[in-house]
Amino acid sequence: MIDKGDIMIKRFIWDFDGTIVDGDFSIEENLFRDNLSEEDFLKFNEKWYELLNVYEKEFPKYDRKMLSEFLSTNTGVTISEKLIDEWSKYMINVNETIHPGAVAVLDYLQNKGYENIIYTNAFTNTQVGRIKKLGFSSYFKEIIGAEEFIKPTTEGFIKACGPHKPNECVMIGDNYNKDILGALKAGLNVIYYCPKGLPKEVDVPHVKKLIKIKEMY
Repeated sequence: MIDKGDIMIKRFIWDFDGTIVDGDFSIEENLFRDNLSEEDFLKFNEKWYELLNVYEKEFPKYDRKMLSEFLSTNTGVTISEKLIDEWSKYMINVNETIHPGAVAVLDYLQNKGYENIIYTNAFTNTQVGRIKKLGFSSYFKEIIGAEEFIKPTTEGFIKACGPHKPNECVMIGDNYNKDILGALKAGLNVIYYCPKGLPKEVDVPHVKKLIKIKEMY
């Protein structure tokens, strides 16, 4: 474990989608088409993705009952808790593209004795299933899903630190507002993964390639 002055880094907290993998979420449309009438599917499909972003700003966590009521009210289509549960299971089947360097960095950090966990704005059972399918389960000590806290909730980042102090943890993510600013506000160290390059107005530790993390720790 690396000593940053008086601070010993002990845990790396990873975002999943957009950082470790990219999932092909187009299969979601098939689920809704199969479970809704054609009229309801068209009404729902027009709004649901944008509404999820609104939900994440207005609510502290993903709760199946609250999400059911929110989507039903704002689309005019009945989206039951049962359908949301089926949705969370269905998404385990997405096709995944692993980002270059992800496996090498996870191997490296694990061999160095660091803890690695996932903190994700998705249902835990979805991400557990996807991670298991990829054969990545052994890399992660814990998976924290959005049923507990939605990023960038400060309490969520504190929860993700586990028994460690925030300054003993490093958040790695590709979303500047949710992953990076949220973690900084909670007192964590950060690595902003920005494959397309760092925006001019941003000045934080960053990498364009995940493999570069090996040079930092």
